[in-house]
Amino acid sequence: MSVPDSGSPPSVPCDEEGPVFSAPWEAQAFAIAVVLHERGQFTWKEFTAQLAPRPVTKDHATCGHRTKPPEELLIGPGGALRNVVVTIEAIRQGKRIAPPSTPPTLDQLKCDYIPHVQALVAGTTLDILNSDEILHNVHGYLNGKESLFNLAMPLKGQKNSKQLARPGVVQLQCDAGHTWMRAYIVVVENPYFAVSDASGRFSLAEVPAGTHKLKTWHEKLGILEQEVTVPAGAEAPIRFEYK
Repeated sequence: MSVPDSGSPPSVPCDEEGPVFSAPWEAQAFAIAVVLHERGQFTWKEFTAQLAPRPVTKDHATCGHRTKPPEELLIGPGGALRNVVVTIEAIRQGKRIAPPSTPPTLDQLKCDYIPHVQALVAGTTLDILNSDEILHNVHGYLNGKESLFNLAMPLKGQKNSKQLARPGVVQLQCDAGHTWMRAYIVVVENPYFAVSDASGRFSLAEVPAGTHKLKTWHEKLGILEQEVTVPAGAEAPIRFEYK
């Protein structure tokens, strides 16, 4: 799979059970279950980053009267880096793409997008919610260029559903004057993806044995690539470090 830097890749076919891939992609059963559990981690060396807070300029009764903390670089103890999306590039065999057990959501709550970063497989339907009592307008751009959708959501409890059919990075912003609201959805081509947690850790399960290229995306720090060799029936620890 790939997380393109630009351009508009072709759409992904779907069936009633969710996104699927035709040949050369085929779902296969493997005797191994490789998990990078608690052993894959992202860190950042520069622990003294100074980021500007996000000023709240309107709708203070809902959005708050104080500035909001920055979201673009969330660093924990030891430089642990949150919200890094990791994917396996150009893998053509492995586990079947299964539909999510619950539909992924993007909520608008107290004038923030929740979650700030997420990843999903192309062809998945995203539920967009408004938990605020004010007008929001969700505008999604594919790879920072192409407008995918532009949804006015004036009502609390309102829901709109959008299928994200093409791989890439969808950047979200609010066009209702809430200029501090930003979020990102990385749309991928295969089921091997994860988003690092507050400890900077991630896991990828049921990876076929062999050598694979892992690619990462972070909204501020950019892209890293690294090869990892997965042995049959064993874990493959890997560590990414942004400098």
